[in-house]
Amino acid sequence: MSARPLLRIHALSKIFSGIPVVDRVDLNVMQSEIVMIVGPSGAGKSTLLRCVNRIETPSEGDILLDGVNMAGEIRNGRLVPDRPTVTARKRRHIGMVFQRFNLFTHLTALDNVAIGPRRVLGMKLADARALAAEQLARVKLSDHAMKKPVQLSGGQQQRVAIARAMAMKPVLMLFDEPTSALDPELVGEVLEVIRALAEDGMTMLVVTHEMQFAREVGTRVLFMDEGRVLEDASPKEFFHAPQHTRSKEFLRRLHAVME
Repeated sequence: MSARPLLRIHALSKIFSGIPVVDRVDLNVMQSEIVMIVGPSGAGKSTLLRCVNRIETPSEGDILLDGVNMAGEIRNGRLVPDRPTVTARKRRHIGMVFQRFNLFTHLTALDNVAIGPRRVLGMKLADARALAAEQLARVKLSDHAMKKPVQLSGGQQQRVAIARAMAMKPVLMLFDEPTSALDPELVGEVLEVIRALAEDGMTMLVVTHEMQFAREVGTRVLFMDEGRVLEDASPKEFFHAPQHTRSKEFLRRLHAVME
């Protein structure tokens, strides 16, 4: 018998002004999979992640994380939506890193990481800061713990954001184009942190335009366009033998830009 997926998405749609931005997506993600989500701008990639993390409320469909319905509870055959406090409690198990770093400018790197364990998990200040120090060491920022965001490079700020997400001990990490706001020379340091998380077995969904990174680190590649998943394949299959006409066109244009 196969193991139950850590993340199960069924018939997920998100509709804005009558237009499906995410259109009937089905996706099962097993423990320790690294799913790279690629495609053109406006394909629905970021909205998909925001629905998984309940930042956006799906219009239709189900999202189950480790068997728990992220939207509510089924009672007498009907879905009863969660109260906001219950939604917040469920979201603790998902870490999310955005394009922008969203750090508190008045706090040090250490306290930016410690604030979640302190306020959400109720840890004592000393324990939260000890945990934060561990996570900063994990992203190789121990020497910058007492600096404020303005004193850090963009790559360092994004690594603080990753440490902050990891401090909540998530079972699933979501990355929404985590390098798109960085200067080219800073991209590598952030990708190396994500690569290390993959090697540690963290389950991840990563929206990215870094195709080489997707090829090397991903266990699967999803190609999205117009809200739909058009291709779900191994990196080798996707990059060397794509099946869908739209993904073939996407890769052909990408290669033309890189040449």
